[in-house]
Amino acid sequence: MLIYVSGKYTGDIDANIAVATAVAVTLWELGHAVICPHANTAHFEDAGKITYEQFIAGDLAMIARCDALVMVPGWEDSKGARAEWAYATSLGLPIYVFPDVPQLHLTEQRCPEQCQAFAETVGKMYRTHLAKNKDYSPANILLTGEVGLATRLWDKIARILNLTGFVLRVEKGDFNKPIEAANEPMEDAYVDAAVYSVIGLLLRQGKWGK
Repeated sequence: MLIYVSGKYTGDIDANIAVATAVAVTLWELGHAVICPHANTAHFEDAGKITYEQFIAGDLAMIARCDALVMVPGWEDSKGARAEWAYATSLGLPIYVFPDVPQLHLTEQRCPEQCQAFAETVGKMYRTHLAKNKDYSPANILLTGEVGLATRLWDKIARILNLTGFVLRVEKGDFNKPIEAANEPMEDAYVDAAVYSVIGLLLRQGKWGK
């Protein structure tokens, strides 16, 4: 897991850096990869003109790429740590308060190559999104909305089915107004589709289950 260490920085800065660093070392020893902003940007406030808002924005960008937060005791006294906790909560990230720490996930223990490849693929997807959106602009999706998106997804599903060996038959269908989901929301379907897409890539690369 990629873990972000969150805690108080201002005040006795050197002492706070030392405490956060000790927490980070413990997490590294457990087998995690760790982002410890206390050490990453130690005393940057003395070396440049970086604003508090820039530091917080950067911290939240790092949290968005992490798998969990570990809070240093006393974090409640820090405005920045409270903002980090709130942001991680909004993303659904697991949050621990040291000495409570996450153990290496069972899937990571069983399938380390699969997990590494999954994380790398998600990173590639994000960079593909940046590159493609630069050319298309957001307009190609904004114009047609979810109807256009469903059509694009169907194009890809039809291609996968055809190449997999399915014989497709298409009949003329009807189109009605959208309906509200009775159980799982539409957002779940999009997330599941993205996850299965990554699984498909790993399966073809021979990395699924390893």
